[in-house]
Order: sequence, then C-alpha cells, then structure tokens
Amino acid sequence: MADLHTIRLHGPWTARVLDSQNGCDVASPESRQTIPSDWGSWLGSSFRGRVEYRRRFGLPTQLDPNQAVWLVFESVDFEASITLNEIELGKLRLGDSPLRAEIRQRLLPSNYLNVIVELPSEVDRGERNSMAGGLIGSVRLEIASSD
Repeated sequence: MADLHTIRLHGPWTARVLDSQNGCDVASPESRQTIPSDWGSWLGSSFRGRVEYRRRFGLPTQLDPNQAVWLVFESVDFEASITLNEIELGKLRLGDSPLRAEIRQRLLPSNYLNVIVELPSEVDRGERNSMAGGLIGSVRLEIASSD
C-alpha cells in the first residue's frame, strides 16, 4: 500500500463578495477565512450570491517523480467552480462526491487556487436551507507514491 501524505489548505483564505442576489447589505466585501466554514459569521446566513475564495500555496517539498499529487475538495454549499493557476479543475455541488483532481503536472513553485462559490436564492438545499453557504468541507493536497 502506498504511503499517503496530506497537506491541509485550511487557511488563511481571502474571500470577497462578487455579487449579492438578495440585496444583502455587505458591511465588508472582503474577509479572511479558515476552511472548512460557511460565510455565516461574515455575511450572515441569509446571504445569497457569489463569493470568491483565493489562496496561494507553495510547491510541496521533497516531491519525487514517482509521486502523484491530488487536490481534494470535500464539500461546498451550493455550487463551486475551482481553478488552479488559472486552469479550470472542475465544478462541485452540494451533495456531490468530493472533487479529486490530479495536479502534479500543473504545480508551480507558487500556486494560486481560486474558488467561486455560488448560492442562488431560489435553490432548495434541504436541511441546509436556513444555513449560510461557502467552502464547508476540507480542502487538501494528497501526495502518494504511484508504485
């Protein structure tokens, strides 16, 4: 069995409101966030709209050619578009299986993650309807030998 090394990308993230769909008056359009969390303490649970999360991270040290690197997003509320170094990795919606993208060939000495989370006002989210949206699951790198 291959050894797995995990690097959690929990914080700090910079988050900013791109647009508000329900006329919420946003006191602070930008905030520093630790992930996983929702935007309730910053924007309130009634906020609906789009929020951009940004984070930089360095190239993991001591990578060898036989190791694979995955970027894993556990969960979002409601829908996210995820890019690494301006290359789209995929989309993730509330209730989906975690997004797991192999990124070894896309890594640079300094890497830039950008996630746009959208929570439309008209969507039914079941038991989360009264809760705030955001990056509600863990974000991490998983490094493993491919042999």
